[in-house]
This record gives sequence, structure tokens and C-alpha cells, in this order.
Amino acid sequence: MKRIATLLLFTIISMLSFGQLNMNELGHFPYAKQLSDIWGYADGDGNEYALVGVFDGFSIVDVTDPGSPEDVYFETGVPSIWRDIKTWDNHAYVSTEGGGGILIVDLNPLPGQVTSFTYFKGEDYPFESAHNIYIDEFGKLYIFGANYSSGGAIICDLTGDPMNPEELGIFDEFYLHDGMARGDTLWGGAIYAGQLLAIDVSDPSAPELMGSATTPSQFTHNAWVSDDGTHVFTTDEVGGGFIGSFDVTDLDNITEVDRIQSSPLSLVIPHNAHVLNDYIVTSYYADGVTIHDADRPHNLIEVGNFDTAPEFEGNGYNGCWGVYPFLPSGNIVASDMQEGLYILEAEYVRACYLEGEITDSVTGLPIMNAVIRIQPTDAIAFSDLDGSYAFGIPEAGTYNIEVIHEDYPSQVIEDVELENGELTLLNVELSNWVTSINSPSDTESLNIYPNPSSSVFTLEVPDDKSAYQEVKVFNLTGALVAELELNSRPSRKVTFGQELPSGTYILKMTSRSGEMISSLITKR
Repeated sequence: MKRIATLLLFTIISMLSFGQLNMNELGHFPYAKQLSDIWGYADGDGNEYALVGVFDGFSIVDVTDPGSPEDVYFETGVPSIWRDIKTWDNHAYVSTEGGGGILIVDLNPLPGQVTSFTYFKGEDYPFESAHNIYIDEFGKLYIFGANYSSGGAIICDLTGDPMNPEELGIFDEFYLHDGMARGDTLWGGAIYAGQLLAIDVSDPSAPELMGSATTPSQFTHNAWVSDDGTHVFTTDEVGGGFIGSFDVTDLDNITEVDRIQSSPLSLVIPHNAHVLNDYIVTSYYADGVTIHDADRPHNLIEVGNFDTAPEFEGNGYNGCWGVYPFLPSGNIVASDMQEGLYILEAEYVRACYLEGEITDSVTGLPIMNAVIRIQPTDAIAFSDLDGSYAFGIPEAGTYNIEVIHEDYPSQVIEDVELENGELTLLNVELSNWVTSINSPSDTESLNIYPNPSSSVFTLEVPDDKSAYQEVKVFNLTGALVAELELNSRPSRKVTFGQELPSGTYILKMTSRSGEMISSLITKR
């Protein structure tokens, strides 16, 4: 698992200059009222629309010409800062926590005048308000966080009559704040339990929980499955929350494989993540819209961003609420709570991936918490418990890679070529014995005999090394196995090793000033 054990340190990884990276503004449409979520829609004539949740209603904006967005429909609704929108079969479905049920709008007349709408409040599972909705590829509507029972997921069928949903069943073991479904699996955000849930909805009348996992900040807001169905990406809607990556190939053992923040240390809040062609496109409140390369799900790397709300930063529920990256044109529409609707274009670039292992050159054992930095950028990573690391940058080039650990001399690997979409494997061995073990003069000055030995060793220290006082012996795992006391002059020597089992050891001798020399010894 990448970087999971060192996340407090890892929070400073990939400090990109935030504001605009591989994304540009094509158009902007301001609103007088606060916005909430957004979705997109394309009609049969190729026209594209942004479907926007507004504090006092539901708005449709024609964004076919992104430089000249045009408001074409508005349906007044109960005041609410929460509105979420999805589409099915040329119909829009709008939920709100303000009450009144689900607004259903017939979009068939577009680009003409929209006139037909209705509200759905359920009968078997009656409700007035709901936090969010999702509609899968089979036309099943999932209503999350409704004021019915525990607020799980009410499941309805839209294929018979899109204006009149048919209730099929309910999952009610947890309150679900949000979710998405593909195939027979609903991925639910049990926000107050802090868990991602995998729910079998093959029989909507009797959904069953198949697996779960705790998300990084234990406030699971949003989940979206990867294109190949092997991973799910989550957001925790809290200050300093993460985008999490989970391997879901074994539902009995859903495993977190990575987590990442957009602006580490700033406490900015992620909101809604979506997956397009193995990129995670996220509305990230004060950071605006972010794009992360998820082609290697254990190594998420930010490759794009656009700050819709530069006047806000850090913690707080300001800025970009929702984003929709699925329009046929490839344009992205995003709703900023204060600034209105943005139409954006993105260049989706693959990251330059840098991965490898950091080990001890003598023992071969992994080194945890080594710092790996791509110079001259600010991108850094920390090696995990098994010595592995994985990170990267969005821009190709020739870089120096610096590896630092408090117990070892630092090392710089020069002229490493990083290319977009390419994996560079870089394994690095660190040594804190390198000065003496590879130095004939130091080894000779220690005068250890016999070496190898089948019984005991004698260490004799000449007068020119009289400043060296502390002598310790370590096994190859780094464990201290003996501390030796030198005799006083003129014969500064000590006999040791009788109790040592067979094996190879490292003897280290340290001076008063902290200088160190060392040598390998072998007990047969």
C-alpha cells in the first residue's frame, strides 16, 4: 500500500502552483443566487446544456457555444442550498433537501421551450426531501438521504414511465449521503459511518451489503468506480480530506491503495469525484476543479486544475460544488457556489510516473520514511513500510532525484528522464557504512583479527585513532548485539564475539566528535 503509513508526512507531496494547469476557461455564466450541483445533457441535434441547481430553483443553460452561454429554462423551487441533478431518457431529475420531492423535467422539447414537469414523492417509501440521486445504465433511480426511515437508498425503475418512477425496494442499513451504481453493484457513501459500501442490487427488492471499507478521513461523501471496475475512488468532505483509491476486486477485503490531497496542508475540502477514461475529475471547493491521473490507481497524480474561486482558499464550504466532465464535446461544466457556471476545456495528460524501492545497501532491508524528491520541483514522496514509493509529476523532462533519510547520507541520482505516460522504476540503496566499509585505510586502521573467526575477535585501535571511544556491533537487521569497552593505552584493544552466533556483523566505532568508521566481520 503506497504511502499509507506515512501520510502525516506525505501531506506535502506534489505542491503544484495551484490556479490553472492543463485547463482553460471557455465561458462563464454568473448567477445572482448561490449554486449547488450540476449535470450535463446533450440533445439529439448535438446541442449541449448545463443543468444547474440554484438556491431558488433549477436552471438549464445552453452551452453549445461555450463563449456565449444562454439561459433557456428556469423552474422555481423551494429555497435550498442543496440540489442534485441526474438525467435519464431525455428527462432531468432534481433532488433537494428543501422538500417537495424529486422534480422531474421533460427535456425532449429542447432546444425549444421546456414546459412539462412533475414531482415525485413516493408511495411505498414516502419522502419529501432527499440529499442526492443517481441513475444507472439500466434506468434505476437511487434516492439517497431521503427523510424516510434511515435515509438509505430508495430504488426505483424509470424505464416504464420516466415521469412516474416505479418503486422497487430500499437499502436501509445505513444512511447514504451519495452513491453511484454500475452493473449489479451500488457503491454507497455512508458518510456518518465513514465507510464505502458495496451493495448487491441485482434484486432491488432485497439489496444486500457485500463489503465495506473505512475511507481516509472517515466522512465518506462520494464514490465513483473506475472504468474497468477494479477500483473505487472516494472523497471525504472534511477539511484536509483525501481522494481515496480502493482495490475492490475482492469485496471481502476492500483495500485502500492510495490517497491524495490537492493542496496539502491547506485543509481544502474535496466534494464530488467522477471518473472519465481513468482520470478523476473532482469539484474541490476552494481549489475549484482538479484532474488526477488514475491510470495507476496506487499512484494518483494531479495533472490538471482550474481555480474557479481564487478569492477562497483552505477550509470552508466555498467555491466549486459540482463538475460534469461527460459532455460529447469534451468540455467540462462546473458550478461555483459564489461565482456561477464555468465552461472549461481540459488537456488530459498522463503523468510521469516514478516508482521504486529504498533499501539498505548492506542488509537489503526496506527503509521506511525516506524522502524522495524530484528536483527542482516541490514534488516529494515518502517510502512506505516495505520501502516502496510511488508518485510523479505532470511535466516531462530531465530531473535529479534526491533521496534523504535521517540515518543515512543523502544520495542524488542525476539526469533521470521522466516521460508522460511512462513508468520510471528507480530503486535506490542507501548506506551508512559506505565511508568505512569501502575505505581500505579505515578498515586497516581497525585491525580486527582473526576475521573471519570461528571463536573470538580482537579489535586493536592504534594511537592515531585514540579519539574513537564508542564501539558497537550490529547484526545485518540493524539490531545492536554488543557494546565494547576499549582498554586504556598503550594497548587499546578488546576481545569479543564468543557469544555471537555464526553470521556477518557490522562493527561501528564513533569518536567524541561524532565521526564514524566501521567494518564487516564474519563469525563462522
